[in-house]
Amino acid sequence: MIQTERRRVEALNRSLQKMKTTTTTACLRCDQLSKRARQLDSLTSPASDASSMLSKASNNLAATLVLMKDAREKFDTIVDCQPAIDRLHRGIVHMQNERSSKNGGKKGVSAARHNPFDKNSEKEKNVVLTEQDVYAAADSMEIIRDAYEYFIDRRHWRSTSSSLNSLERLHHMGVSSMCMLESFHLIDSGQALRMKRVVKQEERRVTPASETAQQTRDRLAAALQNRDLLRSIGEFEEYQPVEARLVRELRGIFEALGGNGFQLTPPIRREPAGLAHHFGHPANRVIRTEKVGSGMYTNMVQRPLKTGFPHVDAYGESRKKVAFGCVDSYHRRLKSERKKKSEKFSSNVVGDPADAAARDAVRCLEHGMVVVAGEKNVYRTVVSPSLTKIADEDAVNDEISPFYRKACAAAYSYIAASIVDKTMDIIETVFLKEGCIGHASGAKGDTPPPLTVRQTASAAAAGLRMLDGVRMLGPSLAKLCEMLIGDGGDEPQSLASILCIAIHRTTVKNTARTLENLAKAIQEDPIKGSAQRVKDARVALLTIDVARAVKVISPFDSAYKSVSKRRQLPWDPNMGEDAGELDSFIRFLVMRLVNSLKGKALNYTKHSADIGHARSSMFMMNNTFYLRDVLGPSGNGVVSPDDFRIESSWFVDKVNKLFESEKGKYLGQWEALNTHLTIVEHDELEYQKNDTILSLDSGRLIKSRFSGFNEDFEQIFEEQKELSVVDPRLRDLLQKEVAGVFIPNYRKFYEKYTKIRFSKKHQNEYTKYSPQKIGELLKELYVDPE
Repeated sequence: MIQTERRRVEALNRSLQKMKTTTTTACLRCDQLSKRARQLDSLTSPASDASSMLSKASNNLAATLVLMKDAREKFDTIVDCQPAIDRLHRGIVHMQNERSSKNGGKKGVSAARHNPFDKNSEKEKNVVLTEQDVYAAADSMEIIRDAYEYFIDRRHWRSTSSSLNSLERLHHMGVSSMCMLESFHLIDSGQALRMKRVVKQEERRVTPASETAQQTRDRLAAALQNRDLLRSIGEFEEYQPVEARLVRELRGIFEALGGNGFQLTPPIRREPAGLAHHFGHPANRVIRTEKVGSGMYTNMVQRPLKTGFPHVDAYGESRKKVAFGCVDSYHRRLKSERKKKSEKFSSNVVGDPADAAARDAVRCLEHGMVVVAGEKNVYRTVVSPSLTKIADEDAVNDEISPFYRKACAAAYSYIAASIVDKTMDIIETVFLKEGCIGHASGAKGDTPPPLTVRQTASAAAAGLRMLDGVRMLGPSLAKLCEMLIGDGGDEPQSLASILCIAIHRTTVKNTARTLENLAKAIQEDPIKGSAQRVKDARVALLTIDVARAVKVISPFDSAYKSVSKRRQLPWDPNMGEDAGELDSFIRFLVMRLVNSLKGKALNYTKHSADIGHARSSMFMMNNTFYLRDVLGPSGNGVVSPDDFRIESSWFVDKVNKLFESEKGKYLGQWEALNTHLTIVEHDELEYQKNDTILSLDSGRLIKSRFSGFNEDFEQIFEEQKELSVVDPRLRDLLQKEVAGVFIPNYRKFYEKYTKIRFSKKHQNEYTKYSPQKIGELLKELYVDPE
């Protein structure tokens, strides 16, 4: 058993020894394999590195080939894009030559277009542009910009400098050509309004020359309520004049040059200096800098448009020229028609020159509103699409610069401001010429004659009429002149909006001057002054003119309120809501007239005692009766809308009291005749003996009464025959009143004492004036010899 175990142990030892020997041999073999692997690896590494280097070289070569191809394409950009830009340029030159050759040709006709598929079109010396030419030039401009940015990033290339110069030259040619083409299209398109095809006829034809103030207000109010005035007025209506093909071309130009497309440099970061001029001016700083009647009011509008965007400048300058010419030609036409009418007809048919000029000024304001509305339509058609953000996946930055938005708004304001400026000049020219507020300037070395009440009244009514139009149309005009920038910031007031405020402010100021001139003219009475002393004491021309003045200014109560609320007036120092109404001004005029009439009446009393006082009283009666009849309340209570009446109690009290007072003074002179009609007591009458004739002493008592009455009556009658009463109602009234003063007493006296023989030979001479004859003579009094 033990031996068996021992044999097993020895067998295990032999096995272990054998395993050890085998393991040693395996390790030696592994070391040999490792050495062989290291030797093999040292042989394959250089080949791998070489292979990697070859791969990199291949990739670099491919990239270089792509870069060279791209660079070759960019270098070829000038060659590829120049034909399109050059064709556009030659087309512009051809259009300029056509324009210069058509000196007497039709204006507003653009160059004729030809078949774009004509094989010989490229060979023609004079290129006639097609719509596709414009699109090709726009595409070339975009390619040029991309190429320019490409070379800017590779300034280290030797040929970059010459390439950049060539691209800048070509781009500048394209921008200038597009701007000129844009100007041609916008000018040739013409006015943004047209004659209405059908003018609505009213039941009764009311022309602007015969339209009353209330009819004008009703028409304008209805138009503003229905927004018709923003599109049409009178015989004109808003119109989009740019035809569809030109709209497409113009939009292509704005799309190509919009944003930063007009330049090759990076987008501007600061606002262009020229933009600040078109925004933020205070309205009270707007003053006249141009000559009266020159067609321009302030030089703020005359400066060239410089927004920093050439195509926007071209749009503004072109449409300004068209819009200004539209209003200017309309104004010239109205002036010409007014002049022809004044030469053909008398002043009674033509009417008051100041009123006619004021009506035309308001019509120009209405016309200007339609022009502005039309220009806004053109802006929205041509410019607005370029302000719309369109996502472009190929564009690096599709944001629209706020300066570009502001530039477009400035260009529109530039156009609208020229129209408002022209209208301001038209209105103020009426004030200075027909309105006579520049009357004091006169000619050098000569003192101009003073203004008459009639002139100043016409001027005041004309000023109020124009202010009425400005007051009603001004807010809508300002609304039309607004063009939102839409940059998210505060919207500044544009130059056009500021001029709309200024036109109201200057019209209020000038109207106030016409009202002050009217009050001053009544006070000074420049025709005759207080020394006027008409022999027949008829109605003074001053009274007639003042009554007319009240009539012509009475329809403009709202316009007057616009003046009194904003200006301190000599007769009304209050402003704002405390300012007086038109009635206060009319009262002031009437009171000044009354004071002037009293001064004239006093001059009569300096002539002589009785007849002077009679003329004074008759003068006041004539004038106060005329005032009461023309301006006082209607007796039947029915008043025509066009016939103004002063219903206030102050007028009735003042004029009636003055009339009755002067009538009492006048009739008091006829009372002197009653002093001769005293009764002779019966016990004083003695008859001659055996006769029916009174004694000499008793007869003298009656004779003295008849002779005194006859002498005084003849004297008063002869003096009073010189007096004149034009109004037959007042004449009849005075004849009856005078007769009532002494004829009843005289009739009793006459009937009583003509039955008695108080004179032996000459009784008929004493009794020659019977009551009936005196009544007939009184009917001859106050008759107007004319």
